[in-house]
Amino acid sequence: MTATIRGQGGQLIIEGVLIIVVFMAITFAAAKYLKEKEVVKNLIQGPWLSLAGLMQNGVWGSPEKTNGSHPNGHFRHIVVEGDLAK
Repeated sequence: MTATIRGQGGQLIIEGVLIIVVFMAITFAAAKYLKEKEVVKNLIQGPWLSLAGLMQNGVWGSPEKTNGSHPNGHFRHIVVEGDLAK
């Protein structure tokens, strides 16, 4: 019985190496896919455009589309003038 267990040691090492190779191949394939499709960039850049428009112009949307809604572009500010000096 001990002879059969000792004979399995090489097979265990080979199986371990094969499992490591498979996991490395999956990791590299996933990394290549994420780089080509720019998944992380789109995940961050998409919401950031709306947030940038909100910070810049006070309206949700991209800064270019919401430029006309910027508060300084409206002529609804009141200027109070006093009596002219005589």
